[in-house]
Amino acid sequence: MNTEIKIAFRYIFSRHSFNFITIINILSLIGITIGVAALIIVISIFNAFQDIAIKQIIGFDPHIQISNISDDNFIYENIYNYLKNNQEVDKFATIQNSRVVFFKNNAVRVVNIKLLVSQDNNYFDFLNDHLLIGSTKINQIGNLPCVWIGVGLADALHTLPPDTMQILFAKNIEQALLTYQLPNFSSAIIGGIYQSNVKDYDIDYAFASSPIMLKYFNDNNLESYNTIEIRIKNLNKLDKLTNELKRQFPHYKIENWKDLNKAYYNVMQFERTAASLLLGLIVIVAVFNIFSSLTMTIIEKRKDIAILRAIGAKTNFIRKIYLLEGSIIGIIGSILGGTLGVALCYGQIHYKWFKIDATKYIMDYIPVLVKYTDVFAVVIIAILIAILSAYYPSIRASKFEISENLREE
Repeated sequence: MNTEIKIAFRYIFSRHSFNFITIINILSLIGITIGVAALIIVISIFNAFQDIAIKQIIGFDPHIQISNISDDNFIYENIYNYLKNNQEVDKFATIQNSRVVFFKNNAVRVVNIKLLVSQDNNYFDFLNDHLLIGSTKINQIGNLPCVWIGVGLADALHTLPPDTMQILFAKNIEQALLTYQLPNFSSAIIGGIYQSNVKDYDIDYAFASSPIMLKYFNDNNLESYNTIEIRIKNLNKLDKLTNELKRQFPHYKIENWKDLNKAYYNVMQFERTAASLLLGLIVIVAVFNIFSSLTMTIIEKRKDIAILRAIGAKTNFIRKIYLLEGSIIGIIGSILGGTLGVALCYGQIHYKWFKIDATKYIMDYIPVLVKYTDVFAVVIIAILIAILSAYYPSIRASKFEISENLREE
């Protein structure tokens, strides 16, 4: 072990005296440990909640959506061929989006309906993971189309599969107002009820894939717009594929799920950053203690510094001692904090120490998701801040005058 490291350890963990400076060193070590552990735990909790929220959102929202598409078949064919030959694309389909009115007995609701028009007939299979009752395998019964609705909408309409309900289109309302007659209704069967845990989808959205529903749309000249919805195999390549599509088809509006939920995504990122910065103050306070303890150690050890200089120690040697002292506290505290934080996170994952009310939330315990990139980032940043805090005191120690300090002693 180098002489500088030995001296630095002796200054931190003194064997012969336990004074105020030693207490500050220990408090600095504890502060960094607690700060780093708290940061890792909070970031891991935010990671878990963000991961759950994203899974809920992308469970129903397309990963990428292409809109503002013209009716030119040649354009459609170009897009379809590109997507079909792209290895990153899992599924894609044309969706016709519109608003209709659902009637069931005396209950009335305006609903956004997403109708599968072409391409992958299994595109709506993702609904099966969220269906409480029913199936997407059957898209019509007899001459009536099936629709899949959210649990909130089903509750509002007081309906269950395989109930029949009425659909009212804008054209029907217009004709009724002009002729002072009751509007003509179209009928559909409830094919299933899903629960997405996303309020908008559970209350305001319905899905259909039957050609009979498409005939309803066409017969009633329903005002609607088409989008191409894309689901990809690897979400880590989402931004890359989005940018490729924008370059390939610059005249169309191309958005990924982050763009479609921009406000929500930005709030999640802001909350995570704000919480990290606030908890980072614990580490900064602990690091300030390192600065204070080193400054006091230099004043207390003036005689030692003067003797070392008198026997030939270079200024660089003196500077290293105090730089190493701060670094050792930072490294030990950061590693202990990182280990403690990861251990507590995995304890929560396996033993579920902290419970929450499962009747109000979609889980019965506080979720945790450890990302080692975050762990390493927190530990490395804490070490670097500790080293920086030791830099000024180490420079100051190396500039002490030998003669003045020896004369005082």
